[in-house]
Amino acid sequence: MTAAADTTTPRKADAFLVSCIDPRLTDDTTFLMAALGRTDRYSEMRIAGAALAAVDPARPAWNTALWENLAASRQLHGVREVIFVNHRDCGAMHGWAGRRLSDDPADELRQHHGVLERAAAAVRARHPDLGVTIKLMELDGSARVLPCAACGPAGGLRAEAVDPAGGPGDPAVLPVRPGAAAFADLVRLRAGGGLTDPDAELALLTDGVVQHGLTAAEARAVLLAEARRSGTASGSAAAAEARAFLRAQADPRGRVARTDALHAAALYRRVTGRQATEAEATRRVATLIEAEGLAPRPDGVLRSTTWFRRMAQA
Repeated sequence: MTAAADTTTPRKADAFLVSCIDPRLTDDTTFLMAALGRTDRYSEMRIAGAALAAVDPARPAWNTALWENLAASRQLHGVREVIFVNHRDCGAMHGWAGRRLSDDPADELRQHHGVLERAAAAVRARHPDLGVTIKLMELDGSARVLPCAACGPAGGLRAEAVDPAGGPGDPAVLPVRPGAAAFADLVRLRAGGGLTDPDAELALLTDGVVQHGLTAAEARAVLLAEARRSGTASGSAAAAEARAFLRAQADPRGRVARTDALHAAALYRRVTGRQATEAEATRRVATLIEAEGLAPRPDGVLRSTTWFRRMAQA
């Protein structure tokens, strides 16, 4: 059998990304997926309005194209998740709504959220075994995960299981214990200013286990659910995404360039909804570089790594 005829080729992607054709944000979408450690691990369909193509009855050709491409990607690449990324000031969304949605940002968010949830429900109706994530991107390239009742099975808290290395794993459905509601109230109370401090997050999770009778996985599920509700992420979730980005950008000798370290710090701030200060984010990234066994790449005319010491002491 020739290589061209080989039907045992490994899966090439685990996600099917649906994004918009707006040229202002194509690079930002690529950067977002790289930051999530998805480089070379996703297939992408760019279509006007992104999730709108799945639900707009006035565009049947777009709808058909979306489902046919998703089916093809499942067959060719073995994708297990669909990621919808809509964005602010979207011309297709303005046309669909019959008004300029960006004139009222709150209403714009509601309209996008409604379209994204309907798109997620449509995916689940056709492919109940696929996971779905819905995101809204700002014009500065930052993106947040929106809460989504349709994205996972009903009857439990849908959260990301945490692997031993601390990164996000496959979606898991966890039972809701009686103590979960009280712990959720505690999370909302303490998370008003964000949970960007890993020590504070660990203390909160400990309270969930000791005081509220939850397992560690259940406590983390409540924490992640609250983060999704508020449109931000916990410090550990932000660290996981920054860690994935650093690993992806490191050279073969395990060295990280100064510009990539700064991009990782900016990513950390974006994921936490900018609740971490620039100094906190840079210190956290410096810690992650060391924890991952990576090293700073010499920079400048003198080929110095003093930039890394400045990050660690910010």
